[in-house]
Amino acid sequence: MTIKAILLDLDGTTLKPNKINISPENQAAIQNALQRGIKVIPCTGRVLDMFPADLENIKGIEYAVTCHGGRVLDLTGSAPKSLYQNLISVEKSVEILEIIENKGIYCEVAAANTIYMEKEIWQNWKNYPVPAHHVWYLEQKRGLGVDCLSRYFKENGLEINKVNIYGMAEALQADIYQRLNATGAIRHTNEGVGPDLEFSAAAICKKEAVQVLLRHLNILPEEAMIIGDSSSDVELIRWLGWGVAMGNAPDWIKQDADSVTLPCQENGVAAAINQVLEG
Repeated sequence: MTIKAILLDLDGTTLKPNKINISPENQAAIQNALQRGIKVIPCTGRVLDMFPADLENIKGIEYAVTCHGGRVLDLTGSAPKSLYQNLISVEKSVEILEIIENKGIYCEVAAANTIYMEKEIWQNWKNYPVPAHHVWYLEQKRGLGVDCLSRYFKENGLEINKVNIYGMAEALQADIYQRLNATGAIRHTNEGVGPDLEFSAAAICKKEAVQVLLRHLNILPEEAMIIGDSSSDVELIRWLGWGVAMGNAPDWIKQDADSVTLPCQENGVAAAINQVLEG
């Protein structure tokens, strides 16, 4: 089997357990694959602007699948070019944001390759339940804080790619979850009421996004490898030519994989890539 493309999940896979850095071993393996002419493609739930420095500094990455397949990006030009997108409409985005805003909820709204937040929360993020691996992003003043998210999205014609909510007060959880579901516009990454929510467009399909990219690159599915660890990766693990589960993945994902590599804390990505390069 000749592998021409390697798709890499980030959190729990390529990144160290701190979800910020890439080990020297993984960096070296990725660079070696790129030098051999293999397309190495981040395939992640993250928005482009939240790619950490260790990833941005790897030379030769030309494409990315972001927001669980909400966008496919060509990174070869001076600005990212969208090859595919599966977004929540402006109208529904406004409806969703009106449900969330002005309630003191720490909410990151991915759109147009960056993160939008309510300005008061963006400016005073230290007072909110920010995930530890997002602190660097806010310290660098990335993203954009706006006075009124719903109005800003309406006035600028923005469509939501993905929303992350963290640490929502228990008193709000059931009502917010029910009202968001009632919009008919979203699909949760993990279903259920709780303090943390992540959702994208109802029709989100990472496989469809990857199909578009592979056709663009003239690469067959059987010539592509995916390395991942979570439920959002399993469809690709089952479909592509070589599906690799991380050692830290749940057993049910490992059972569907063609092979299982080492856990992320033991440079499992490097081990899997080196197997390709040595094969």
